[in-house]
Amino acid sequence: MSVSLISGLTLTILGAVFAGALGLLLRLQQRYAWENTWLLSQLVAMILLPTIAAQLLLSHWSAAIRMVPTSIVLIVIALGFMWGIGSVAFAIGIDRIGLSLGYAMIMGVVTSVGAGIPMIRKWDAIPHQARIVTLCGIGVCLVGVALYGRAGLLRERGEGAPLPDNSSGTIAKAGSKVMIVGLSWCLLSGILSACSNIGFDFAAPIASAVERMGAKPLSASLVRWIPVFWGGYLAVILFSGVSLLRKRTWENFTKSGTGLDFIRAVGLGTLSFVAQWLYGMGASELGLLGTSVGYAVFLALSIIVALVFGFMLGEWKHATRRSLHVLYVGAGVLIAAVVILAYGSSLTT
Repeated sequence: MSVSLISGLTLTILGAVFAGALGLLLRLQQRYAWENTWLLSQLVAMILLPTIAAQLLLSHWSAAIRMVPTSIVLIVIALGFMWGIGSVAFAIGIDRIGLSLGYAMIMGVVTSVGAGIPMIRKWDAIPHQARIVTLCGIGVCLVGVALYGRAGLLRERGEGAPLPDNSSGTIAKAGSKVMIVGLSWCLLSGILSACSNIGFDFAAPIASAVERMGAKPLSASLVRWIPVFWGGYLAVILFSGVSLLRKRTWENFTKSGTGLDFIRAVGLGTLSFVAQWLYGMGASELGLLGTSVGYAVFLALSIIVALVFGFMLGEWKHATRRSLHVLYVGAGVLIAAVVILAYGSSLTT
C-alpha cells in the first residue's frame, strides 16, 4: 500500500469513529427538543468551527472561493441545502417506520448514491479493474447495511415491538399507507443526505485554488466543506426555526436546568465537524476514488462503531440469538467491504 492510501484510510477510519459516537450525545439530551439541539449543534459544526479552522489554517480561504466560478459555488451550496433537508427527512422517516428499517434503508441509499455519483463523474479516468473492484465493494457494503437492518427488525420482533398489521381490512390499509409514506421519506432522506458528499466532490476546484495560493493538500480539503456547510445550515435554520417558533421551544434556550443540554449540543457539533473534516482529509489522500471509496468506508465503519456503542449502552441486551447472528454476519460483511474498497482504491495508484 502507498503512504497516501494508508494515511487516507487512517483519517477516514478516525472520522468514522467520531461519526459513530454522535448517537451517544443525542441519547443524553434531556430537556432540549430536536430543533434546539440541531440549531445549536449545527451552528458549531457548520459555521463556527469551520470558519475558525479555515482562518487559522487557510488565511486566504475566502479569496480562493471567489476565484472559483460562481456557478460551481452555487451548485455546492445548493447540494449542501439539499443535504440539510435530507437530515429533516431522516427524522420524519425514522419516526414513521422505526429506527432499524429506516436507518438501514437510508444508509443503503446514501451509500449507493453518495459513493456512486462521484465515481460516475470520474468514470473515464478510472482503470477498468478498479471500477469492477470498487463497484463490488459498494455492493458488499449495501449487503452489510441490509443485514444490519434485518438484525434490527428481528430484535424488535423478539422484544414484542408492534409491527404494522398487513392482514386485511381498514387496519391493513392504514398500516400499508403509513409504511409507504415512511419508506418514501427514507428514500428522500437517503438521496438528499448523499448530497453532502456530492457537494464535497463538486468543490474540488476550490481546494485546487487554495493550494495554488500555498496551502497544503490536507488543509485545503477543509475549504471544500465550507460552501457545503453554508447550504446545509441554511436548511437547518429554515426547518428548525419554524419548529422553534411554532412549538415555542426557543424558550428552552433560556430555561434553568438546560445547561448540560447546551454543553452536549456543543459537543455534538464539535464531534460532527471533526468527523466530516477527518473524512474530507482522508478522501483527499485517497486520490481519484477518494469520494467514492472513502465515503463507503466512512459509512460502513461508522455503522460498526455505532453498533459497538449500542452494545455498551445495552441496546442489544435482550436481543434474540438469531438477531445477534445476523448482526454479526452484517458486521463481518461491512468489514469485508472495507477491505475490498481499500484494494480497489490501491488499483488507481
